[in-house]
Amino acid sequence: MVREKISKHFSVFKDISFLSVAYMIPTIIGAIFWFYIASLIGVEKYGEITYYLTIAGIVSGITMLGTQNSLTVYAAKGEKLLPVISLITFPISVIGAIVVFFTFFNLGASIHVFSYVIFSLITAEFLGRKFFKSYMKITIIQKLLMVILAIPLYYLLDSNGIIIGIALSFVPFIALYYKEFKTTKINFKILKGKKEFMINNYLLSFTRMFASSIDKIIIVPIFGFGILGNYALGMQFYMVLLIIPNIIYQYVLPQDAAGNPSIVLKKLTILISVGLTVLGIVLSPVIIKWMFPKFEEAVIIVQIISLGIIPGTINLVYISKFLGNLQNKIVLISSGIFLVSIILGMIVLGKLYDVHGIAAAFVLAGAAESIFLLISNKYYDKPKKSNDIV
Repeated sequence: MVREKISKHFSVFKDISFLSVAYMIPTIIGAIFWFYIASLIGVEKYGEITYYLTIAGIVSGITMLGTQNSLTVYAAKGEKLLPVISLITFPISVIGAIVVFFTFFNLGASIHVFSYVIFSLITAEFLGRKFFKSYMKITIIQKLLMVILAIPLYYLLDSNGIIIGIALSFVPFIALYYKEFKTTKINFKILKGKKEFMINNYLLSFTRMFASSIDKIIIVPIFGFGILGNYALGMQFYMVLLIIPNIIYQYVLPQDAAGNPSIVLKKLTILISVGLTVLGIVLSPVIIKWMFPKFEEAVIIVQIISLGIIPGTINLVYISKFLGNLQNKIVLISSGIFLVSIILGMIVLGKLYDVHGIAAAFVLAGAAESIFLLISNKYYDKPKKSNDIV
């Protein structure tokens, strides 16, 4: 009995360790890469690259049809949907890539649309199956490829080379699909009975993707690439501070789907987010003035955005719970609340306080989503109080 408990705790620790490395090392590599690029190319070009990658990300999200979370959830339940979903999403993503090329005439953004779909689907599948070690390897390899390809291509093709290098870093992982197609019989009937969940997931993914991108899209026509460059650097700090909550989210989503809620771990993660918020507010002025003197306007932006760590963490915790229980309608509504809140916030606060108002709108939108999720958790499935996170 004792040995079984020790073995179970060790297994959990090992899985979290793999996920921690899988998220932490790529995020650190990515952060160092983007911080280096920021110091190298300046504010305007940094904003321009962010803009085109955001466009590519939006189109990728549309063409993936919201299948990432569906793959993770159903793979955790032992169902293999990857081959079928790939046959549907790959042709659509190619069409999306062509549209992006002839709309923006940016080759890197066009390649990124298709290559990112390749990478996203296979990682979602590995997470669902709890292949955490394999997931760790491919996420680290992708980020190393990004650095190896993007920096030399910058010196050859200027800022467009960076986008092309990032896009090409996803391409090699298409080789992982060979085994999936070889060992799994393609049967479109497997999707029967899953349509409602998958459609809701598509709406959910699109809403969340659009909500996380709308700020960057709106900033350019109103304020220009320079302001977007400062804002993008602020968001990069936000992503670094959100490393630990995201690691926990990637671990608990398959656990929630399998009916194993990690309540204590989730509470601890929310507590950690408070400390991360303080770190962001206190340390960001020193770091930015020392490392990025060209990005002076980013100081206040980072301090404001750091306040979003707490609601951002709360949202991840509850989204994991509801998705794991196939209650994605609740998450869809919460994402809609975030989207409406950030658009209204940007219109009102952006007009009053410029980019600082947009940063504040991001934080307030996250807080509005948190309030809805907390209320939904209180009233969701009341008889099952043992499953409540708080």
